[in-house]
Amino acid sequence: MKKILKTIFTVLLIIAAHLVQAQSTISLSEILQQVQENSFAIQSAKTDVAIAEEGNKFYKSLLKPSVTLFANLPNFSKTSSPIVQPNGTIAFQSIRQANSSLSLFATQAITKTGGTLFLNTDLQRFDDLTSEFRTYNGIPIRLGISQPLFGFNPWKYDNEIQPLLIEEAKKNYNTAIESAMSDATSLYFDILIANQNLEIARTNERVNEDLLRITEERLTLGKVSKDEKLQLEIELNNARLSVSQANNELEQAKARLNTFLGQSNSAIEIYSEPNLLAERKIDYEQLRNSYQKNRPEITAYQRSLAESKRDIAETKANFGFQANINASIGLARGSETPSEIYSDPFDEQQFNITLQVPLLDWGKRKSAVAQAKLRQDNLTASYDQQILTLENNINQLALAFERLQKDISLLKEIMEKSDERFTISNERYVLGNISITNLTLAQREKDQAKRNYINALKSYWVSYYQLRLFTGYDIVTQSDITYE
Repeated sequence: MKKILKTIFTVLLIIAAHLVQAQSTISLSEILQQVQENSFAIQSAKTDVAIAEEGNKFYKSLLKPSVTLFANLPNFSKTSSPIVQPNGTIAFQSIRQANSSLSLFATQAITKTGGTLFLNTDLQRFDDLTSEFRTYNGIPIRLGISQPLFGFNPWKYDNEIQPLLIEEAKKNYNTAIESAMSDATSLYFDILIANQNLEIARTNERVNEDLLRITEERLTLGKVSKDEKLQLEIELNNARLSVSQANNELEQAKARLNTFLGQSNSAIEIYSEPNLLAERKIDYEQLRNSYQKNRPEITAYQRSLAESKRDIAETKANFGFQANINASIGLARGSETPSEIYSDPFDEQQFNITLQVPLLDWGKRKSAVAQAKLRQDNLTASYDQQILTLENNINQLALAFERLQKDISLLKEIMEKSDERFTISNERYVLGNISITNLTLAQREKDQAKRNYINALKSYWVSYYQLRLFTGYDIVTQSDITYE
């Protein structure tokens, strides 16, 4: 019989061990890894980087020569056309014509001046199908330049803006990852807090059930008052209510994290409490240097300022004096045979200057430029306020993290001692050495100490990841944070 009982006991232990192992456990680091792989915000930021990189490729392609072929084949027309006669009258005549052309055109932007170099060759053919007359006109080669004077040169500003767009997108990507990790940490600790509240409620329910049984026996013996029994019944009902509420809060906390991770309800039962980092002194100067290098707001301001300067320059050019020089040299000829166009062409020269001088604009230029400058001033003022807020947040987070490094060890000690005190008080109440009031006080102090500890632990880890977010710097590895 003893052997049978021993065998049953062993089997039960094995089953219990397997059940414990079967419980799905996850850590904060595993959750953060899932965030990096699945977060929509991170995927969106990664797409923004790709868009910026493609935009930069497009911009660079504009700096290279472009070659275009134009063709108008055939350009046939059968219609009636007005023809002016020698005496000034008009005669409408039926015509059948084909006017075809083929042109090859190459251009190259001159980024330093805003002008354009061009090289082209083309051939035209005219056929009068009624009289069977045919003639050709061609330009074997033409080299020219179109150059604005005192005008707006977009290349000058785009050359500065484009690299900033790439840099800003990459910093936004780093920030998106850190922001998602900070949010996930907060959601993870919401589960730990809810689970802690559930454990507290279940413990209190179990303890109060035991105490109520003892009190009912004492009441029968006349050793306690009915008032004490009623107080314990109230405490027990409150504990049962807390269990129900804590269960609901725990399920809601899990659902919020699962939603954030973009997954359905998981089978995870145990969320482990992360260990503290090694205590360290915060280098405030390093944090300031790092945020100035890593925060996207800095790059966004530089990019916006460059765009603002571009807008002011464009406004001044559009409403001010404008001049354009167009010049070209080449070879050209008209002939009844195409071979003559290329074997014996004539020299061709073209040159012209166009001017646009505003004489009376009723203050348009002045107002337009003033608006652009005011927008630039507002941009700078907004940026200064944004940076001041960022610096204050970083300082407060660093101070909080340093304080929490010390506070958590004290709070853990308080929690352990409060738990020990409650155990002693509970034993003393069972022996009849203290009142129910003192026991209830010890119980509430124990519960509050546990809540204070887990809330401080949440603040500790959230502060750590927010410091990473706001500075782009990891105080643990002492290095800047970058993601590919």
